[in-house]
Order: sequence, then structure tokens, then C-alpha cells
Amino acid sequence: MDINRRIAASVEKLAAELIALRRKLHEHPELAFEEHETAKAVAGFLEKLGIPFRKAVGKTGIVALIDGGKPGPTVGIRADMDALPINEQTGLPFASKVPGKMHACGHDVHTVIALGVAATLAGMKSELRGRVKLIFQPAEETLSGAQAMIADGALEDPKMDVVLGYHNWPAVEAGKVGYNTEAVMSSADAFDITLKGREGHGAHPHMGIDALAAGAYLVAQLQTIVSREVKPLSPAVLTVGEFHAGTARNIIAGAAQLKGIVRTMEAAVSAQIEAAMRRMLEGIKASMRVEYTLDWKRVAPALRNHKPTLERVLRAAREALGAENVVELPEASMGSEDFAWFAERVPAAHVRIGSKIAGLDTAIHRANYDCNEAAIPLGVRVMTRAVLELAEK
Repeated sequence: MDINRRIAASVEKLAAELIALRRKLHEHPELAFEEHETAKAVAGFLEKLGIPFRKAVGKTGIVALIDGGKPGPTVGIRADMDALPINEQTGLPFASKVPGKMHACGHDVHTVIALGVAATLAGMKSELRGRVKLIFQPAEETLSGAQAMIADGALEDPKMDVVLGYHNWPAVEAGKVGYNTEAVMSSADAFDITLKGREGHGAHPHMGIDALAAGAYLVAQLQTIVSREVKPLSPAVLTVGEFHAGTARNIIAGAAQLKGIVRTMEAAVSAQIEAAMRRMLEGIKASMRVEYTLDWKRVAPALRNHKPTLERVLRAAREALGAENVVELPEASMGSEDFAWFAERVPAAHVRIGSKIAGLDTAIHRANYDCNEAAIPLGVRVMTRAVLELAEK
């Protein structure tokens, strides 16, 4: 029996167990760095397979290692585990039992796909070349889990030669895999601005320094950075999502706080936007008489595929599913994904697993989101085949 049929047969036997575990995880979602029960479920599954693992990596993450029977490279595969602070509105029989928390991005599905890969590879361990490192990551939704795991040594002992990531994608038909040839998702840079003026009575504005008015001018000015300073062919988004100022209707606001995020596909564009923001703040300081502080934080770099690695992953996917079921996506996403921290350090490929449910109008991060569970066995087949392809290095 050829390798693709062997993988498919193994996955068919696992599918019911994986789907049942996904539903259990879905009922009990946990937010960033709270994934204690999820980690216990992962650990229990790995223990049954006899796969050694390390717990509490990056607080609630797990790193497991499968040693093959033949020499070869170390191939990594990463799955995120956390949920979102959303009230589920799906009506599913296995809907979240935790008010205000929901697996609205499908990380429950991602977790069981990686466990399915572990189980499938464990069954062919004697034929496996090299080692497979399974990374179960917390806190992707806050774009902080990858860095926490890296700080705890997730990239070491052993170092990975390549690493794979994936995400279910409701815009892609179930049964298919989507990909971007290079840029996959944007970077994320968070900014926090404080403007300091002087409070005063609303009847005597000349005795105060209005931080609220300065903030309003600043918000309008910031929107011109992308529209008038960034090259139109370079994707960029600048969002001011929070603006807090004032304590009463008749008091001149003495302080204002603004919080936002910048997303780009190019590090140079992020640096250009930061420089423009600082220049505008200097202008506001001079024209509106306010002092300011700016805290700019690189939350995640842009996620880009390593082309040689991606080409091998796509070859494996086409062999597993047929070329007609591996489709290039029309555009990258301006969302962010902290798998990019791994991809910045290790050659990486990231693909989308089709999870569309016919007739359901939804997207990730919506209260009505659901994932077509056909994505689970398909994801296991594709990622297992990709691991074996990369292990032949």
C-alpha cells in the first residue's frame, strides 16, 4: 500500500476519536495562558501514544518529540490552543459551556489535527526519518504565546530544520487546502499614546490645555499616513481603536489616551509609519501645547512562507488530495499570526485547511462561527504527508 493510502487508512480509524475530542475542547474553551485543561487533554492523548513531552513551556504550552527509526532532519509542526472572549451563538449541541468564551477561531480543531498527526506518525515510527517536534502553543489570540514558548526554549533541544503551521479557513471549501506563495499574514505593531495637557473649567478654556481636542486632531492626522505617505501598492492599515479623555462635560480634559494597531506586509513600511507618527506627535506638541508619550511595540512580524519549504509541502498536499484540491488564495490576509515568530527563525510553510460549511455565512472571530469537521481528517492527512516529505531532506 502506498504512503498516501496508508495515511488515509490510519486517519479514517482516528477520525471519530479526534472529532469527539474536538467537541469536548469546544465545550470548554480557555483564553490565553489559561489553557490548563486543554493542555491536560493534549498530555493525556500523547501519554496514550507513548510520546514524550515537556509541559508548561511558555506557561501552558506543550512540546512533544517523536524520534524516528532512521537518521534525518527535525521537522516541527505547531498548533495553537486558545479561545476567544466571545459569547457563542451557534446553537450547536457541543457549544461552549463557559459564558463569554468560545472557540471562534478553530483552535480546538488545530489542536486535534496535530494530535492526529502525532498518532499517525507514531504508527510508522520505525520508518520515520529524523524527528518530529509537536508544538502546542497557548495565547495565539493575544499574539504572545509564540514568544513565551521561544523564551522557554521551544526552538532548542532539538533545533528544527523546518516548521509547519496551518489554520482552518471558512472561505475555502472543505476538502481543499489553500496557500499563499509568499506573504501570508501581516505584521502587527501596537501603539499607546498619552497626551498630557492641563485641566480647566469649561467656562475658562484659555486657562487649560485641551488634551481631548489635541487627540481628536491627532486621530484625523494619523489617518493620512497610509493614504498620503505610504506607497499605494504597499498594504498598510492603521487603526485607532481606543480613545479615552475627559471626566465631566464641563471640564477641559487634562489627559487623553489613544491605543491602536498598525498592520503591514513590510518591516520598512512599519518603520515609516512609526516615524510619521512621531513627527505628527511633535507637531501636535508644538501646535496644541501638549506633552506626549508614545509606546510602540512590535507584536508580531509579517508571516511569510519559505518558498522551497512551501513547494515541498504543496507537492505532498497534491499527492495526498489531488492537484485540483490544492488552490492558491487570491490574496494574503491583513490579520496577524504569531507563528510568524517561529517562521522568522526557522524555514517555515503555512497553509489554510478548508473549513467552509455550505449555507453558513460566517468567518473566524464571529459568534456564529463553526468549522466543518471534515477539516480534521483532511488536515491530519495533509500535515502528516508534509512532515514525511520534509523528513526526506
